Amino acid sequence: MARSLDALVVGAGPTGLTLAGELARRGLTVRIVDKALEPPSDHSRALAVQARTLELFGMMGIADAAMEHGARVTGLNVLLPSGRRARLPIFSFPELSTPISGLFVIQQLDTEEVLASRLPPLGVTLERGVELASYSQDSAGVTCTLRHADGKLEEVRSSWLLGCDGAHSAVRKGAGIPFEGDTYDDHCMLGDLLVDWQLPDGEIYISPSPRGMAAAFPVPGRRRFRVVLILPEAPPVRNAAVSLAEFESTMRAIIPVPFQIEQAIVLSRYRLHHRVAARLRSGRVLLAGDAAHIHSPAGGQGMNTGIQDAFNLAWKLAAVQQGRMPAWLLDTYEQERLPVARRLVDFTDRLFGFLAGHGPLSHTLRALAPHLAIRAFGLSPVQRRILGFVSQLKIRYRKSPLSVQLGTPPARGPRAGDRAPDVALRSGAGEEVHLFELLRDPEPVLLLFAGPRADGASGERARRLAARLAGPDLKVVVLGATEAGGYADPDGRAHATYGVETTAAVLVRPDGYIGVRSDPIDEGELGRALDRLFTRRTGAART
Repeated sequence: MARSLDALVVGAGPTGLTLAGELARRGLTVRIVDKALEPPSDHSRALAVQARTLELFGMMGIADAAMEHGARVTGLNVLLPSGRRARLPIFSFPELSTPISGLFVIQQLDTEEVLASRLPPLGVTLERGVELASYSQDSAGVTCTLRHADGKLEEVRSSWLLGCDGAHSAVRKGAGIPFEGDTYDDHCMLGDLLVDWQLPDGEIYISPSPRGMAAAFPVPGRRRFRVVLILPEAPPVRNAAVSLAEFESTMRAIIPVPFQIEQAIVLSRYRLHHRVAARLRSGRVLLAGDAAHIHSPAGGQGMNTGIQDAFNLAWKLAAVQQGRMPAWLLDTYEQERLPVARRLVDFTDRLFGFLAGHGPLSHTLRALAPHLAIRAFGLSPVQRRILGFVSQLKIRYRKSPLSVQLGTPPARGPRAGDRAPDVALRSGAGEEVHLFELLRDPEPVLLLFAGPRADGASGERARRLAARLAGPDLKVVVLGATEAGGYADPDGRAHATYGVETTAAVLVRPDGYIGVRSDPIDEGELGRALDRLFTRRTGAART
């Protein structure tokens, strides 16, 4: 048997590629395998890349490369029967504090290529045509049998087996984890089309009608859209081919604007499912992405949720495997991500029922939806709620054991368990630096806010504390009114964004969420909270 691995990742979609890359970046020995010899067709896979995913891409150093393949979505539209549009501009409200605002569409194949390009420099080879045939686990690891494309069997020993192998996951089935949920009984068709119509490129169009629901998503390229048709009726014979005449006639019955299909690149029929794994861990086996949850594509959340699963899991697994943090840390993966998956499936299930449900009530709601949208899309609270959900910037883990609030929670600003917002700072050289640039390292970062006003005493206390706490597993950054010993917040915006009135300590986890927060800084309580989280906190000071 070959040398034991730290982790075997099964499945080379966006979730698996993210997980393999992040584990390798943190120093683990990793293999990633996928039974497909080539990536699947890109015509029916994910398009939307949300703001939170772009933040994670920034931490990985691939945001610019990913956006080179994409296009920005500028609006979400609901079509009225008259052909008029209720339009919601897609932009970022200032309070979201993200460096890359909005929504991008990127073909999943391009997303995967960018993610895969990280692997060779990290010493990882993507192995296609390699299938997980079986496995067994014990308290020390997992023994896996791999089947290669030529039929050869290989036995591999790994400390952890990570299932990112989709809805039909062999890893999940081998662990005996139930996949709870159902299949919608609607008739769904998809077309990857070049369409000549008066609707602008780069926007999403939703058309609810008594006949059913249509959604058109822009694809990079001129006049190219992925059009989804959902009809509240039983689907025809399984795998029945879709003709252009059938697709076009159904599309004309639902979409109230003139159009001409110039080219049908792909037409297909499919089923939609809503399922969530009963748990995300069984001993040394863990699940992420579609292996853990699948749902309707409403909101463009699926691939983005899987990437966030991977990022959440990677830093925890690496820290536990390397002995830097206690074993209980890994339990928080399921505690944090399973509720997110359940809420997402519940929301998309209700939204899908509203847009494509059977019966007279759903029929009436689809008829009323465009008129309601005209009023709702003009309301700022509605805009904030929709964009906060779609961007995934509002996901939080306040009930996690990792989220510890010391002192008085801020009246305004992120609390323990919330995503850490980006802010602009000034370096000692007088250059503007964004906080997110300081969070790219794979270890946690402790932010010491010395106060929004120039106070030599509080700044000196923060610098002494930083010298005492910093080490190989913890980066410490001092933020004060001046650059002395750290970074400056000269106009106080960083302190205001984080809701800091005097002093505060904010521990930002490697996935960009706040773990521990102390308002004001209580050195004793902060030290005890860090001792609980880190198994070792020694080393040379650094800032």
